[in-house]
Amino acid sequence: MNDDAPAVANGLSSEQTPYSVQVFNDKLARAVKGWPTAWVEGELIKFKRNFSGHAYPALKDLNGSASLELTIFAGVLERTAEDFADGDRVVVSGVMDYYVPSGKISLRVSSIRKVGLGDLLAKLEALRAKLTAEGLIDPSKRKPLPFLPRKVGLITGQDSDAEKDVLTNARLRWPDVDFRVINTPVQGDGCPPAVIKAIAELDADPEVDVIIIARGGGAFLDLIGFSDEGVLRAAAAATTPIVSAIGHENDRPLLDDVADLRASTPTDAAKRVVPDVIAERASIAEALLRMSIRVGHWLDTQIATIGQLKSRPVLANPYAFLDDSQERLERGLDELRGTLVAKVDRLENELALKSQALRNLSPQGTLDRGYAVIRGVGGEVLTDASKVPSKTKLKVRLAKGELAATAD
Repeated sequence: MNDDAPAVANGLSSEQTPYSVQVFNDKLARAVKGWPTAWVEGELIKFKRNFSGHAYPALKDLNGSASLELTIFAGVLERTAEDFADGDRVVVSGVMDYYVPSGKISLRVSSIRKVGLGDLLAKLEALRAKLTAEGLIDPSKRKPLPFLPRKVGLITGQDSDAEKDVLTNARLRWPDVDFRVINTPVQGDGCPPAVIKAIAELDADPEVDVIIIARGGGAFLDLIGFSDEGVLRAAAAATTPIVSAIGHENDRPLLDDVADLRASTPTDAAKRVVPDVIAERASIAEALLRMSIRVGHWLDTQIATIGQLKSRPVLANPYAFLDDSQERLERGLDELRGTLVAKVDRLENELALKSQALRNLSPQGTLDRGYAVIRGVGGEVLTDASKVPSKTKLKVRLAKGELAATAD
């Protein structure tokens, strides 16, 4: 009997009696499925539901690189009221499963829930509401960014990709841009106080016209320092415009709401803070071309207008206009003279008639008709003969001359 006989008798494989892949996978499946239910905590990665609603993500260790494949059927996900995404910290329970056709080991999840984030998100929402009520989160109060800053302040991690992205892309757009960089921790307990100090330092620098706070994304819990109330109040109190470039689309930090501008990535922040010199030159050239075209069109219009005016008869012989005007003026003067002469004649006739009537009604007119005026020696006019004593000297005024008389 050879050495492999006991193995064969016990159903074990040997060099001479190897398992087939199917047999080995079946044995491994029975062994794996015999493990008890386990509870495992970690960070979700590669989470995506397929057309059937199932998901096959992985669970990454919170403090290392180890990961575990998960199988989460649609029914499990539908029983929970939470939505899941990459970066969520979760606790799952389930049993180990071995998929025989592909030889894949995974934890078949029977329950899943977020850990810690629920309370944390509630606190962040309460803080958001508090800052909004105080007016620190108000889109209408956001300060505009300068068109071309003298110096850009940058708060980011030491030798980070975010720092390189901002500096490289900004200088590609405007080579002469100047930066003042302050490196700080961008996660952990040391992040908030360092960022607060950096904001105050850059805000006090009169040459810094805008401040970028940048980090290249990451898990939500890694970014929690940028939702710290102290950081938010420091950003809101700064007189220098603040650009938040944390780069986390889902569950973004509250700094994005307080900042004067939110950039989706550090690269986007660089593009928003400085203009593109090539684009600006092209814009200037286009503006000059439009101005040249419009001025040329205006000149052509004026030249055409002048040509039309020159072709008119009044400009061909300017004196014709003056002669015509002089003729109209003379006709008008003749009409005015005739009107004035007729009016003067009419007024003279009226005056003569009124003068004759006045003469007829005057005392002299009465005397001319044969009447006389008798006065006493004192010159008084006598109108009652019974009151004139006999032998009274009288003066008789006739139409021509005066006579002396004595009353009988």
